Amino acid sequence: MISIDQLIEIGTVQKLHGLNGELTASIIDHVFDEVDNCPYLVLDMEGIFVPFFIKSFRFRTDKTILISFDGIDTPEKADLLCGQKLYFDRRCFTPEEAEEYDADNEEDESYVGYTIIDSHFGRLGKIIAIDDQTINVLFIVEHQGRELMIPAADDFVEDIDDEECTITMNLPQGLINLDEAESEEA
Repeated sequence: MISIDQLIEIGTVQKLHGLNGELTASIIDHVFDEVDNCPYLVLDMEGIFVPFFIKSFRFRTDKTILISFDGIDTPEKADLLCGQKLYFDRRCFTPEEAEEYDADNEEDESYVGYTIIDSHFGRLGKIIAIDDQTINVLFIVEHQGRELMIPAADDFVEDIDDEECTITMNLPQGLINLDEAESEEA
C-alpha cells in the first residue's frame, strides 16, 4: 500500500486531450522527468493512492504535459482522472537521486515562513513561497494581502537570523514600491 509520506506532489490532471485517453496535466515539479526509472505516477483516487503506469508523455509547455496511462484509452476512463493530484513515488529514486532531490528542495524551502525586514521599509511580511523558475530566485512575500516578489540576491541580504526566522535586507530604493501597492488597495 502506498502512503502519502512516500509521495511527492508534482501536479494536477487538468482535462482530456483528444479521444484516446490522453490527458493534460499542470506540473509543479519535474522530478519524474529527471529520474531514470519512473514507470508510473500515483493519483489519489477517493483517498487511495493508485499507481498509473505511464504509456507516454511529452511537454506541451514547461509547466504542462500531455500524458497517457496504460489502460486509460477512452474519454470516459480519462475523465475519471481529471482534477486528481499527480504524485511521484519516492521509491523510484536511486539513493543518489533521493539525496540530490532532498538537498535541492531543502535549500529551496528553507526560508519559507521567515519574515523579511527591510532597512528602509521595516517589516515587509512572511515568505510564503520561493520562485526558482527564473534565473533570479525570488522570495514571494505576503504583504498586507498582496504578494511582493523580492529578489533573493545575496547582495541585498544583510543578516539571516535562524532563531528568530528573519531575513534583514537592504533593498534598493524603487525596487519595490509599497506606496503604489498600498494606494491600489484603497
